[in-house]
Amino acid sequence: MRYNVTENYTKGEMYMKKKLASIVLAAVMLLASTGVPFFAFAKSTTPVWDKYSKSGTHKVSTLTFTLDSNDFTYKVWYPSDIADMSKRPVILYCNGTGSNYEKSPETAVFLKKAASYGFICLTNTDQNTGTGVSMDAGMTALIGFNGNKKHKFYNKINIDKVGLAGHSQGATCCLNLASKGKYENSKHFKTIFACSLPTPELEASPIQNCPYDASLVSLPTLMLAGTGSTDATFIAPLETSLLPAFSKIKSDVYLARMKGVEHADSIYKTHPYMIAWFEYRLNSDKTAAKAFIGKSPELKTNKAWQDFKRKVKVNNTTLTKVTAVSKGFNAYWKKAAGVTGYQVQYSTSKKFTAKTTKSVFVAKQSATGKAVKKLSAAKVYCVRVRTYRTVGGVKYYGKWTAVKSIKTKK
Repeated sequence: MRYNVTENYTKGEMYMKKKLASIVLAAVMLLASTGVPFFAFAKSTTPVWDKYSKSGTHKVSTLTFTLDSNDFTYKVWYPSDIADMSKRPVILYCNGTGSNYEKSPETAVFLKKAASYGFICLTNTDQNTGTGVSMDAGMTALIGFNGNKKHKFYNKINIDKVGLAGHSQGATCCLNLASKGKYENSKHFKTIFACSLPTPELEASPIQNCPYDASLVSLPTLMLAGTGSTDATFIAPLETSLLPAFSKIKSDVYLARMKGVEHADSIYKTHPYMIAWFEYRLNSDKTAAKAFIGKSPELKTNKAWQDFKRKVKVNNTTLTKVTAVSKGFNAYWKKAAGVTGYQVQYSTSKKFTAKTTKSVFVAKQSATGKAVKKLSAAKVYCVRVRTYRTVGGVKYYGKWTAVKSIKTKK
């Protein structure tokens, strides 16, 4: 059976349908003429990347200065409206071997972009930054500017919100600047972005002469690199450079590699996540944080990336004692820094089998004890405690304490 659907509409309705169809057709043709794909208005799967691939809202100014202690020129990118702003966080950018903002114009591009989001970004002309000496001197200069009433940066620099960024030998510079006991200014540094970190052997060789020890670093770190042959097989291999540093750094660490990117291009190709990282770690930006934390962080789901790994450090505690009470017990432990709370687990089995084991959560970092009641009288219970941190809605646990046994009172 066939129907002529136009017979179900009035002439007025038919006119409106034809008019609407012509409008839709015109819109499609306009999109086609501008080169915008028809799916452009679909929800992006990489909103953090998309945002920081573009510039922020602030216009950017620059200044340069020299220091008596060395022959390098330092350049700063900063928001032009800094006079009307609160204290700004800092990004110290360390150059790779043979590179600086004069030789590599793309450096100026992404530092200017970071400044458009409100950061004060400093780098210099040093082409061998690995030891950290020249960048530490730059940080000292910024501290001086912040305290100089005649300087435009007077009381405008948040010297306790400083991020370290670097590419290749510059990534080595970041780790050395943050290493415990190396520099007095290390107390101001709060986080690291290390792009294409070279192997320890390469940096310790006479070619570079700037050895580093990742185990001396205790700052949250984002490690990115490329999978191109220069990174993957020589300078920043996953197995001999990235993963060893990942395991040794004594803090939260996030790692990923961008597909098909060569060493020379890795910093410029990955910089949107650099800016997002500092927005997250220095400004506590919840949108930027979604690239790194949560059950499905964008850096993990972004199809341009691979090898995503993260390590969330959770400080441990010690179970100091367990005392018996009527049909229960009191557990006591040492307070742990930086945790969300504690999990007290008790069981009638030394093996803590599922059927015999129960848990109580204490969601308070400063807590040092918990009373557990309504248990069986005159019964032996095995007790242990562990810490936990909640990051992006996900719980990460510390190690279980040694087990203590207690017999409840009647």
